[in-house]
Amino acid sequence: MDHSEAVQMGAVERYVLGDLSVSEVEEFERHFFDCPQCSEELGALAMLQDNARVVLAEPGPVPIATSAPAKEPEKRARRASWWNFPVLVPALAMLVVAVFAGFEAGERHFAPSPQSVAEFPLYAAARGEETVIAPPSGARFYTLYLDKTWDRDFPSYRAAFVASGSEKFSTTLAPPAPGQAIHILIPLHALSSGRYVLVISGSGGVEVARYPFTLRIE
Repeated sequence: MDHSEAVQMGAVERYVLGDLSVSEVEEFERHFFDCPQCSEELGALAMLQDNARVVLAEPGPVPIATSAPAKEPEKRARRASWWNFPVLVPALAMLVVAVFAGFEAGERHFAPSPQSVAEFPLYAAARGEETVIAPPSGARFYTLYLDKTWDRDFPSYRAAFVASGSEKFSTTLAPPAPGQAIHILIPLHALSSGRYVLVISGSGGVEVARYPFTLRIE
């Protein structure tokens, strides 16, 4: 599966919704490990799914807008910055849950269950503390996230997981947006329990950071 095919079939959304067949899941997983765009979109959508469950679990009245319509300049300003509007996240989360509910209510018993992602922070080697990653039982993949601690920017990055001097798994990463963390989506079967060092390299193989951690698979 290439990127254009993944986009055309809506593979990211269907993967999170559990609407792909077993063979399609395997093809898509092989694809997004080497596709920064699909990996980033998948991680964001899976996080939005989890946030949606939290939002709908909190009782509270639904606000009703009663104020007069905004002036035209104010409308334009709101349109320009709508991604940063604080109410957007709960609204989108509720929309995603509604979509999930629609799919789950249908006759889709043959499809895998919707995917949820667990997130774990990583800290640079200089921190000196052991980081333990323990994905929940039954998870199919999980996400590691880390802050960009180096000054030089690169158009892309490579994340390599090394154990006992041997590389066990690697993936390509897109550069993070300013002020945003780097997220790495990992299939559960890619790494076994043990001690690892995540080596982040920029274009041309320039190493920029190392993150040691211990992985515990239940």
